[in-house]
Amino acid sequence: FSSGMAMRLAFSIAIQANRDILLLDEALAVGDARFRTKCYEVFRQIHAAGKTIVLVSHDLELVKQFCSRVAVLERGSLITVDSPDPAIATYERLIS
Repeated sequence: FSSGMAMRLAFSIAIQANRDILLLDEALAVGDARFRTKCYEVFRQIHAAGKTIVLVSHDLELVKQFCSRVAVLERGSLITVDSPDPAIATYERLIS
């Protein structure tokens, strides 16, 4: 399997499990636009069901779109937990 095919398979299996929390680590980085669109719809469904998604990502637009709380880490240390805009501002200061 290519990395994209493996990620599609893993995501498809993960979303079928009966879960209260879904943990995704850069899951969409290897997907094409069609796959990402399907994933976004799944995110909306999980959110509407009152479930939690923990999304690990450097994609700031994705974070803004789907996250209500954002944790910023630096070298394994927690820097802040805040709403998206202030947390992203903190992250951008750290990487500049």
